[in-house]
Amino acid sequence: MEFPTLGENCQYPGCNQTDFLPLQCKCAKVFCREHFNTHCLSGECELAPQPKEVNLKKDDQIFKCSEKSCNKGNVHEMICSKCNKHFCVEHRFHPSCPEIDDETLAAKIEQFEAPKRQFREANKHLQGMITENIRKALQSSAKVKTASKIHLMRIKQKASGPKSIPPSDRVYFAIKKPTNMDAKPLKILQDEDHLIKLGTLVLEPDLKDTVPVFISTKWSLGRAIDCICETCNIRNDNNKIGNIKLRLFRQLDGYCISPTAMDIEINELVNKEILLEGDRLLIEYIDSNSLASLDENAHVFLVV
Repeated sequence: MEFPTLGENCQYPGCNQTDFLPLQCKCAKVFCREHFNTHCLSGECELAPQPKEVNLKKDDQIFKCSEKSCNKGNVHEMICSKCNKHFCVEHRFHPSCPEIDDETLAAKIEQFEAPKRQFREANKHLQGMITENIRKALQSSAKVKTASKIHLMRIKQKASGPKSIPPSDRVYFAIKKPTNMDAKPLKILQDEDHLIKLGTLVLEPDLKDTVPVFISTKWSLGRAIDCICETCNIRNDNNKIGNIKLRLFRQLDGYCISPTAMDIEINELVNKEILLEGDRLLIEYIDSNSLASLDENAHVFLVV
């Protein structure tokens, strides 16, 4: 045997079977399950336990299945929650139970949906209050840093992007998707004196109708646009020949981020304060022909 020390041999005459779960009588003899019952019922051992009488419940205490073709009975009652009738285990999920009426069904649905709706309304109201508080704080020089951190934290909580980007290389923005694929009109300025500097602008804390995303500071602008389109499910034909191209704009002033140089790194744009982390950005379709004659010093704005 593989386990000679496990189990014991049945002491019933002529058996000697090895049992891993033997039963021991009070007379100190060991038996297998079959011969333990024989030993107890033989009457030869005064110490053997006597069999107990089993008194089944009366017929009126046996719960019969409500299924017409079933004659099974159960000691325990199993009530159907729809029709309040007892069914056995086999017919517990029976198709004969009458369907719930529309009014009761609507009441049950409302019972579950009401808390969800109340939570959404309360959360919407709370987010609106947070947005307004951040907007007021951004107007105060003493609170602008704290407000900017809170605003950025709200974006980080919901931001999507490639998980392969190390956290130290991530930069976060709120992206507003284009409503259609029509080319948007542009305004081109050659004179820098007419430009609104980013330093005179502040963050817009309202995240309504935007998708929080993160990209890598080490990526080029072109790769960042490709990633944003993939994350936000935006059609991107920048790598194809055509008249429609996608470009990135600041929502605050409609300024186009490097309309011609797609190889510039995001880190450089952030350092030059052309991009501000946590800002709302627009990604829009424009006519590529309008970019063909652009001077390298020209500045492009989206006409709203």
